[in-house]
Amino acid sequence: MINAHEFFANSKFVPRDVLTKKGITARSTPTQFSRRVGQRLGGGTVEYELMDNPKVKLRTAKDWERVVAVLAFGAAWQFKDWPGHYSHPVRLFGSVFGFYVGMEGANVPKELQGWSVVQQKVNRDKRGMDSVTYASFWNGVDEFMSIHKPEMLPQPET
Repeated sequence: MINAHEFFANSKFVPRDVLTKKGITARSTPTQFSRRVGQRLGGGTVEYELMDNPKVKLRTAKDWERVVAVLAFGAAWQFKDWPGHYSHPVRLFGSVFGFYVGMEGANVPKELQGWSVVQQKVNRDKRGMDSVTYASFWNGVDEFMSIHKPEMLPQPET
């Protein structure tokens, strides 16, 4: 989570160890940010919150219904204490947008193969390529929300 905000809000991947050497901690990293969506999705701004451990913050079924995307690490244990269908990756990724980010050249976890997640890579050295993975994530989230959770997109004023 320490490097999640920089990537998802600003399109810049910063390796975790670089941030920790600078003294940046998960507690000091912002977890909320705003993002403008395109006109075809109603225009306007959507508020997002990054969560490392959603079961701590999300207490009710209504809270969990607000989840639009989950980053998969490739192991089912990641979801073991999540409630209901959220604890089963195959069912989970039928109700939220799933995304996996790996390092270019690294093996993709085998368990991930049966899940409905978009797989992308970041390169260890080519920061200019981060924007491709960033765009893939946000295009996927936008498309998912437009189909499955349109009520979470900005609504046109009447």
